[in-house]
Amino acid sequence: MKIKKIIAPGETIIYEPKLSKWAYLHLGRLVRNLTTTIFVSDKRFFHSHGWINRHAHEIVIGKVESILVEQTFWGRLCNYGTVKVSGTGAGTIILRYIKRPFEFQRQLRAAQGADASSATTPPLNS
Repeated sequence: MKIKKIIAPGETIIYEPKLSKWAYLHLGRLVRNLTTTIFVSDKRFFHSHGWINRHAHEIVIGKVESILVEQTFWGRLCNYGTVKVSGTGAGTIILRYIKRPFEFQRQLRAAQGADASSATTPPLNS
């Protein structure tokens, strides 16, 4: 799916994680891997997959609660892993075979920091 069709006007893509080349060795997941779209923007984290049946999930950046990275022995050697992103009211999105998973985690945390710093606080009543 083309990201240009998904992003809203004024939304900026911050990071677009890639699937590891090892993900394509699992033939049962090949179609899913080829039809996966993942990105982090200044407003949300988005993940979709599927060709005939399409599944799309998104979590507003400010609602991301936790980002868990899991790596197997081979994942550490080849620098890929599973990332689990949990959000308020959105459940958990599980991303398998993510290339450089700790970079993805860092970018998502950075987007959260940018979102928090752009929020304006109302003046205190004195």
